[in-house]
Amino acid sequence: MNDPAERDDVSERDVLRATLSFNTRVFSAILGVFAGAALFALSLVSHYGAGTGHLAVALIGVFLPGYSASGWGGALIGGFWGIVLGALLGAGIYRINARHVLDRVDELMIPEGGAADFPRAVLRLDGGSLGLAIGLVGALGLITTTNLLVVRGTAAQSVHARLLSEVLPGYSVSPLGSIVGAAELFVVLYGCCRSFVLIYNAVARRRHPR
Repeated sequence: MNDPAERDDVSERDVLRATLSFNTRVFSAILGVFAGAALFALSLVSHYGAGTGHLAVALIGVFLPGYSASGWGGALIGGFWGIVLGALLGAGIYRINARHVLDRVDELMIPEGGAADFPRAVLRLDGGSLGLAIGLVGALGLITTTNLLVVRGTAAQSVHARLLSEVLPGYSVSPLGSIVGAAELFVVLYGCCRSFVLIYNAVARRRHPR
């Protein structure tokens, strides 16, 4: 028969896994709705706002077929793309980060002080896993969408896509250019995530001392 302490540990980890799985679905749904609403609103603002945001819509529309500033039709298509891609992105980011959290939960957990019967705890973020998750998703997304333009035969006409080369030197609408741009995008996203996590964890430690 298993040791009671071992059974308790297994039970706690099962509960934690179930909680992370539930949170993955919630985070995925929230990000999907947020992304869909953002694309929907941006399209309508661009259409009815005398061209405001038109360049951004045109650039996004290169990678999302049907998305445009043509009115309600283009906005609804953008909303659909936002919900689908936002949900997939959210699920991917949360699951990759959660797998590392399970292995380091004792290190990342900050128990709150006090005499409460059911003390609460704050879970710190892991900068490496979060940066890896968001960086990989962003890089793979850029490679996929760029090469879709190449396969469709519209690479030469993708003026707005080529604007990314102003932000990502070496990027071009080609298979090789997509890899160069993806590597640069990964570095940028990874660095931003590490910086964000440093700030978040510092605030968490100050607000919830052990």
